[in-house]
Amino acid sequence: MLELSFDVMQSCAIAAAVVLIGRAIVKRVKFFQTYCIPGVIVCGLIVSLALGLLRGANILVINWNVGVLKEWFMDIFFTGVGLTASWRLIKKGGAKLCIGIGAAIIGLIFAQNILGIALAVPLGLHPLHGIGLGSLSLMGGVGTSGAIAPLYESLGAENAVVLSVMCATFGMIFASLLGGPVARLLIKRHGLTGNKNEIDASALNDENSTPLNPKSLMESVAVIIISAGLGSYIAILAGMVPYIEFPYFCGCMFGGIIIRNILDKVGYELREEETEAFGSICLDLFLAMTMMTIDVTKLAGVIGPFAIIFGAQLVLMALWAYFVTFNLCGRNYDAAVMAAGHIGMGLGSGPNTMANERAVIAEYGPSNVAWVIFPPFALLVLDIVNPILCSVVAPWVATFG
Repeated sequence: MLELSFDVMQSCAIAAAVVLIGRAIVKRVKFFQTYCIPGVIVCGLIVSLALGLLRGANILVINWNVGVLKEWFMDIFFTGVGLTASWRLIKKGGAKLCIGIGAAIIGLIFAQNILGIALAVPLGLHPLHGIGLGSLSLMGGVGTSGAIAPLYESLGAENAVVLSVMCATFGMIFASLLGGPVARLLIKRHGLTGNKNEIDASALNDENSTPLNPKSLMESVAVIIISAGLGSYIAILAGMVPYIEFPYFCGCMFGGIIIRNILDKVGYELREEETEAFGSICLDLFLAMTMMTIDVTKLAGVIGPFAIIFGAQLVLMALWAYFVTFNLCGRNYDAAVMAAGHIGMGLGSGPNTMANERAVIAEYGPSNVAWVIFPPFALLVLDIVNPILCSVVAPWVATFG
């Protein structure tokens, strides 16, 4: 068998190529655009499947050197997530709506994990696979799956990375298939109408682009790295607490939260476009390294239990959006649009959320509350609560195996 080894720079170069080639593929394939599948996932899956088949046929094996760099990209991405947690944003939505959104998001995190564990154990899977096929992948997406699933493997859940990554990928497809129909059913069932007097915020284009400025960009990057540095000490201190598994990246995220609200207090304007761009770059490279190094052929042995749990999660998501999200968010037209957005978020990602809401708004009319308030606040709650919960409970859940 031929064996190739790539050092850290060569591995990173290949990851960058995966990102670029993936984007080129998505531009040319309508299916991936329709269901908001990121190019890095598409190309990463192609690479990992091809390498898995070559390895299984004893033709080629590749040794990557991505460990430290992959962890750094992941930590910086989650630091950027923390920097979005502005208390000023939370207050804009109004207390009642924010409480309803938060309850719907956090409740679904618990519901998906309870259902996943309840099905995984009788189907012969490790209980941590239940979380991996629950909120870790469906609400957390490929990024959170790639960050936390290795912990599950260290606790005895074999192939947790492959299972959770594939679940997250399929989730993005069904997120776009389910969102619109559930919202339409709610609108017709309750006789709801769109807010015709509103200007459609989803159709507005912001023509005021942010100019690239090396000085301000350096300031934004420095804020992220300093926040991550602060977060590293938080992670170290939290790691000293007995019986709790506190990931390093969660500490970085808390560092971002602290720095953001300090900056808001002193009147420093954080250039969010730059911090988001830097975070997105790190996320793409982290995902590329994660996707191209997994062996998706390992999914074949558990395809039956995977399909059963995934199907049950789809039913849960549709029922949760219809009965819980809609009622907690106001039982009106805005709530119906938010239900569609929650399905996009509960099975997929931020782009799925926006795509689902846009589809409903285009058919029934504007809903600026759903468009402006729900996605950022819901993602903020999700991105903070979900990774911490999925990490902290892991050692305890593993004892049921």
